[in-house]
Amino acid sequence: MSKTKNTKHISVTIPVAQKIAYEYLSEPKNFPEWASGLCKSISPLGNGEWSIDSPMGKLTAKFTDKNPYGILDHYVIFSPENISYNPLRIIENGEGSELIFTLFQTEGMTPEKFEEDSNWIKKDLQELKGILINKFAR
Repeated sequence: MSKTKNTKHISVTIPVAQKIAYEYLSEPKNFPEWASGLCKSISPLGNGEWSIDSPMGKLTAKFTDKNPYGILDHYVIFSPENISYNPLRIIENGEGSELIFTLFQTEGMTPEKFEEDSNWIKKDLQELKGILINKFAR
């Protein structure tokens, strides 16, 4: 039997149309506005990768190409052998949207760190909700 990781699915309901929210979220340059747990600033490196100044230092990130499915996954590259996969989806929820982040408990991550990361993501998603409401809700 294969080994799996513990996961948490963290979601927030946003009263902004999925297509509008997706356009904002699919632009990596917007990450510093709401993803404080990951990104203070960001700049393109070319070849689809981005340099990010994070609370953990300089890192590299790679984002999923724009697509019609609401997929906003990104990879955070700590080193060539340590890459964190971060699934992120935005789906329609009536006239608004539902943003769903999947957090994996990585090898060696304590339960306390897993909970801390989960709480930070919840905070970031709430921040994002406020930004999207202020920018786009009518």
